[in-house]
Amino acid sequence: MIHSKQWVFLKGKFEAGQLGHAYLFSGIDIESQKEVAKKLIALINKNVPGSDLAIQKEQFPDLWVVKSINSKSSIDNEKDMMEIDIAQIRDANHFLSLHPYYGNHKTIIVENAERMNTEAQNSFLKTLEEPKGKTLIILISSKPDMLLATISSRCQAIKFFSSKEPNAKEAKNQVLQELLPVINGDLAVKFQYAKKANLEGDNFNKMLHILQRYFRNILLENIGVVEKSRVAEGKTFTIGQLKKIIRLIENLHKQVLIANVNQKLALEILLLEL
Repeated sequence: MIHSKQWVFLKGKFEAGQLGHAYLFSGIDIESQKEVAKKLIALINKNVPGSDLAIQKEQFPDLWVVKSINSKSSIDNEKDMMEIDIAQIRDANHFLSLHPYYGNHKTIIVENAERMNTEAQNSFLKTLEEPKGKTLIILISSKPDMLLATISSRCQAIKFFSSKEPNAKEAKNQVLQELLPVINGDLAVKFQYAKKANLEGDNFNKMLHILQRYFRNILLENIGVVEKSRVAEGKTFTIGQLKKIIRLIENLHKQVLIANVNQKLALEILLLEL
C-alpha cells in the first residue's frame, strides 16, 4: 500500500490503545492521505458489517466529511468557492456531540483543511482540544502552514511524501527550465504558453511557488545578498519591477486559494508583467 509507514504507525497506535483524537495529515498527495484516513476509520469500525465500503463511499453514519464544495456559498453559486465556512464546522461540532450510531468512534475528515476561514478554525478549537466521547478528527492539507498555529498544535502531525518527492528539486528545475524561454519571450510566446499550460490540480500553485522563488532569488542577487547564478541569466529586471512581480505572484496565490479564479487568465496577467 502507498505510504505504508504512516499506515503501520497509525494501525499500531490503534492496536495499542494509544490512538490520538486529532491528526493533521500533510503533503502534496491528498488522495493518499484520504485513502489512509478512510482505511483507519474502517479499522476502528472493523466489527461493523459493510463499514469498509460505506466509509469509502462516505455513507457511514459515524463519519462526517467536511469539504469546501459543500459550503453555503458554494451551494448558492453551484461552484466550489474554495472556502470552508463556520456553518460547516458548527455542523461538524454538533455531529461530534452526538452518540456514535454503532457504539464506536465518531469520526471527522476535513479535506483541504487550510480552506477553513478564520472563523471556522476558531470554532473548531475547543472541539480539537476537548472532544466529547470517542472521537477521531483527521485534517487533510497540502498547505498546513496556512492553518492557525492553535489548530496545528492541537493535532498530531503525520507527514506524507509523494513517491516522486525525492526528485522534487529536479522536477522544479524542469518546470523552471520550461518557463525561462517564456519569461524571456515576446507576448506571442507568453500567450501561447498560457493557452497550452496544464493548470489542473495543484499545478498552477506549484508554478506560482517556483516563479516566486525564482524572482526572489533574482532580487537578492540584484541587491548583492547572494551571488549571481546561471539560472537567472536572460531578461533583466529592475528592483522595482522585481518587487512588483513578487507582490503580484503573492496576490494571485492568495486569490487561487480563497476564490474560484480563472487560472489561465491569471497566468496571462502574470506573464504580461514578466
